[in-house]
Amino acid sequence: MGQRSGARVHIRVRNELMAAITRVLTTSETMRRPAGADMVMQDLTAELGPRTAIDPRQDGPPALWIRQLVKSCAAVDEGLQTLARCFGYAEQGSESSLALWRLVDEWEAVAFFEDAELHPLRPALQSIRSASFLTRLARRASHSRTQELETWCDTGWEVFLHLAGDNAAADELPPAMAFLALVAEYLVKDGRTKEAEELRRWNRGQAQQRGLTDEMANWQQDAYDPPSEPALHPAYLLIQLEPDGVDLDSYYLSHWRQSDSDGWHPMPGETLKLQRTELPAAVDRLIEQAEERWADLRQPVIIEYILPWELLDEPVEWWNKELDAPIPTPLVMDYTVVLRSFDRLRKGAWHRPWNNRWRQLKDRPADSRSHWSTPEGSPFHLERELKEDEQIVCLVLSESPRTDSATAHQEFVAALRAGIPALLWDRSGSGLPFREAAADIVREGGLAGLLERTRRWRNAALALGPEGWNAHVGRHLALLLDDPERLPGPAAPAGGQGSP
Repeated sequence: MGQRSGARVHIRVRNELMAAITRVLTTSETMRRPAGADMVMQDLTAELGPRTAIDPRQDGPPALWIRQLVKSCAAVDEGLQTLARCFGYAEQGSESSLALWRLVDEWEAVAFFEDAELHPLRPALQSIRSASFLTRLARRASHSRTQELETWCDTGWEVFLHLAGDNAAADELPPAMAFLALVAEYLVKDGRTKEAEELRRWNRGQAQQRGLTDEMANWQQDAYDPPSEPALHPAYLLIQLEPDGVDLDSYYLSHWRQSDSDGWHPMPGETLKLQRTELPAAVDRLIEQAEERWADLRQPVIIEYILPWELLDEPVEWWNKELDAPIPTPLVMDYTVVLRSFDRLRKGAWHRPWNNRWRQLKDRPADSRSHWSTPEGSPFHLERELKEDEQIVCLVLSESPRTDSATAHQEFVAALRAGIPALLWDRSGSGLPFREAAADIVREGGLAGLLERTRRWRNAALALGPEGWNAHVGRHLALLLDDPERLPGPAAPAGGQGSP
């Protein structure tokens, strides 16, 4: 009798969720307009393919055919996720799209926990709203498989529902249950012992039903104390510009966000194909979106541009953020900005010496030194000198990389072949002022010194304001600092023109 009653409750909850999903779609302007509904239906049919037969006809009141659409998608594996994704194509970031994703996550959680009642967990979980804290708990609960939270996961309740759809290894506690255990630990430390015990009681019941009592005990023995002061390892926004190869004025813009203090787990974003003139505005949008995701982040942020040869002379460090503001802000005012080489990243044959020089720079900074290239020198002998002295980790170029300069290109290639991780140059050809600045920047071999002193010279230029900074050498300094231990990972598929 109890099992039949539980099954009826389960069916009722699923019907209520389908009704809620129907309401979200029915009240959407996209689905109420034939053109918008047709577009969503076409995307949905294309993605689901032969797995289901969805009737694209929109006869009768919207609530009726949309209800039938929801039921058809619910009967297909990952059908509702596909519906939410296709609806999101039309209404990117809208409240309706976020509400739909929350309901789809709840649908998955109800399916995962079967006859269990979830809503008693909701009040305690909804009270936790710190994005950075929830992200740390989600990472811990998922063994770092979840690196960032989706935009609709703004309380512990949404995070719990979202994690319920994640898989776990055979000997692991499911991420949603691990997350509840971590939240219970936090509630105890916050003096909310009654709420903590309710979460633990629910978790223990699930562990018993699923035969996971040993996994639960092992998890509880592995004491976890969420740090009140997170480690201040920098967060990184990696921005890669890859030449199109056919259209010389087009580039593929890819990006990755990395804010995990426990390891290097860069999260790829959308890849866009853009004209060169569109790149500054696209980077501005990327930074704004990253800042929105990182609203609670306490770490400093470093921006790294991965650039091909032909863009190294572009002053990307001084591109602006908030371009639509009356007074835009140069990136160097808010961030440490460094360059990386796209050509070296793609040339695997150059990676062994690159790794060796990086270890020299990182592990033995006191024994590391810089080398100055001279314009009259031979690129062959420059490469020979660099390779003979394994303590050289930084090269000061004799001139700025330019596509029409054979000398500059040969110097640059010699440095990459030798594995030199740090390159410094002057985009303005200022002569003596640059030599003085470079001598200050490279006077010690440590990483922190290179970054800090470069930023100090840029700040000196910023202090002169837009009226005077072009006359200061700090406005024209370029630092390439290539870390082979921080590779960006695969880029997301190109999504075409649009907002990243």
